[in-house]
Amino acid sequence: MKFLIRAALAAALMTSAAPAGWSQSLEETLSAAYRTNPQLQAERARLRQSSEGVVQARSGLLPSVSASGTLSESETWGGTGAGGAGGANTGSSSVGATLSQPIYRGGRTRGSINAAEARFEAGRERLRAVEQNVLLDAVSAHANVTRDQQIVSIRSNNVEVLGEQLRAARDRFEVGEITRTDVAQAEARLSGARAQLSGAQAALAASRAAYARVTGVDPVQPELIGPGAGLPEALDGAQNLALDNNPDLRAVEFNELAAREGIRVARGAMLPEVSLSASVNESRDSAFSGQARGSAQVQARVSMPIFTGGLNQSRVREAQASADEARLAGLTTRRQVIEAVSNAWNNYLAAQAVIESSREAVRANEIAFEGVEQEAFVGLRTTLDVLNAEQELLNSRLELVRAERDLAVASYALLQTLGLLSARDLQLPVADDSAIEEDSRTRWPNFSLIPWN
Repeated sequence: MKFLIRAALAAALMTSAAPAGWSQSLEETLSAAYRTNPQLQAERARLRQSSEGVVQARSGLLPSVSASGTLSESETWGGTGAGGAGGANTGSSSVGATLSQPIYRGGRTRGSINAAEARFEAGRERLRAVEQNVLLDAVSAHANVTRDQQIVSIRSNNVEVLGEQLRAARDRFEVGEITRTDVAQAEARLSGARAQLSGAQAALAASRAAYARVTGVDPVQPELIGPGAGLPEALDGAQNLALDNNPDLRAVEFNELAAREGIRVARGAMLPEVSLSASVNESRDSAFSGQARGSAQVQARVSMPIFTGGLNQSRVREAQASADEARLAGLTTRRQVIEAVSNAWNNYLAAQAVIESSREAVRANEIAFEGVEQEAFVGLRTTLDVLNAEQELLNSRLELVRAERDLAVASYALLQTLGLLSARDLQLPVADDSAIEEDSRTRWPNFSLIPWN
């Protein structure tokens, strides 16, 4: 019976070290999240909206052409005359075309284009931020499922081990080696282990549901994962890397640029505006026949605001305040990024330390359990001592499983704060979002008849 108990306990303790049947890699998990996550897809749609803003702003540099046509038919009757009645049918038609080209708008058009392009770049960075948040959620979901699967397996085997111990305790009680108290203690431990197994199974079900929410697919025995690669060696290097690559920080920098261009647009409204237009018209006395009369006109127009009740000046001050707000938001985000990198770095170091201590605790508890079991065999230890030693070993094994999950997630969280957790950085087998940028830029006319407009 002692041999059976020790064999079952060994199986329980080795479950976390040698899982079998894994078939779902982290790369597959991340790829599924990248392709199907609705939050990420919504942000892509938002970026496409932002790209259309650039097209609309650039249209102000180009001429606009419009055409018009009219066709009318009228009939009159009645009147006075020799015959006592009279009437006539008349018709007319006309066609025309107008071309208008802005010549100078005080720099408002160019400022609007620059602001729109800056907002588009900020949108790209927001997309990168959402992408990395989604991928980090996918890493956490993957790691949580693997952790909880191991915990369920360990606790399930622990229930079997305690069941064997309870049967052994009852046999020993029957022959008078132990008391009824020892049997009751074994029964209590078994009942507690069953309750803990139920809790572990519920936690696994929740983790599987979270995995499906993030990735759009159900988990199928995800593989164990280790720490992410490409981490910096020092905190200073990590902070410098984050200041160059963090998408949240880069987004607010582009927002600040857009706000500064808003000042240019507001000031342009106080300057003269020059435009050139040309029109051609032709009309006929009847709908499709008759003598044609045509005209052509070229017109240059200059307008200058004289008094707007303080409206333009107020808009300039508003734009300046908006630029100040964007600048201060950038400083705030910079501090937040530095703090986030520091926290992620320290969490990663702490996870490494916990791994080492957990492995040492497992090793020490294995030795302690074996010694307590041998001492109990010769009557130097009680059943409660054996149960306690076994519980200590079980707890250290569970702590090691949790520590391995925490280390993996902490490493990817650090990569996320550095801006290095994108599909491109991870080399996922998916089409990245650079296609959105290329598709958008092909619709941006990059020429201008009046470059200073």
